[in-house]
Amino acid sequence: MRSGLGVGLLFVAFTLCGCGGDGGDGSASGAGSGSSGSAPGSTSSAGKSPTLVQMNTYQTQNTDGENNSTLSFKSVTTKGNAIWVAVTVADYGGVHTISISDTQGNTYTQLDQQNDGPPGSQSVAHFYAANILGDAAAPDTITVNWGYDDYKGILITEIAGVTTTPLVGNASRIQDGLAAGTDNVTSGPITVASAKTPALLLAVSMNTSGGSSDTGGSGYPGPAAGSGMTPVATFWDWGQNLATFVTATVTDAESISSVFNAPDTDSFVTVAAVFD
Repeated sequence: MRSGLGVGLLFVAFTLCGCGGDGGDGSASGAGSGSSGSAPGSTSSAGKSPTLVQMNTYQTQNTDGENNSTLSFKSVTTKGNAIWVAVTVADYGGVHTISISDTQGNTYTQLDQQNDGPPGSQSVAHFYAANILGDAAAPDTITVNWGYDDYKGILITEIAGVTTTPLVGNASRIQDGLAAGTDNVTSGPITVASAKTPALLLAVSMNTSGGSSDTGGSGYPGPAAGSGMTPVATFWDWGQNLATFVTATVTDAESISSVFNAPDTDSFVTVAAVFD
């Protein structure tokens, strides 16, 4: 976000049980810091509703750049669970190719990458790994593989109670120069084809032109959680917490969107995924 405007962060709202995580270098907030209740290394039980087990966040400071970035979970992960990762990076000098790996050797699928242009010049991408191997001792460490740059941020989450093919759908959207308003920031709809028991929506929305960068931003924070969303945390503090993380439960066959409230005229990138 060296274009003269600050980077904003994503907010993902979710209905969770024992969401953990302080913000690393950011200022994430969540409910509790426990685990899903499954013993480390055990297989998560089929038929349970998906729940957020734990989360952690990381960001580079000010204009400090780096190459690949790493972030560990705070607690050991459980075999059979899923991991969802959202990341951001400045793209003022060019769009980055991004991939995810970890110390367990899990396979990560990229769901989408949105590359916002000026004034924010910031990319947001999200990924997931299904049916993870789990940890025997030290917590899993996630590596984000991308080129050297600044304004980098990472959110990692562990989700319990998902099926072996957990992803119902995903969406993402760029909204530039959006005026302040209620429920006007969205990832776009995700169609859930059949009734769930329930499914879990996770979303992050980032204000890409808010906060402050090395040459200044709008000064406004990330968006607030919209109607039907449960706020989990805000993080990626470059002058303001620019990202918002939310969740929601999905119990019916429906088209559901993650929605946020724009704080002022700014630009936003939002990503969302539904797990069954």
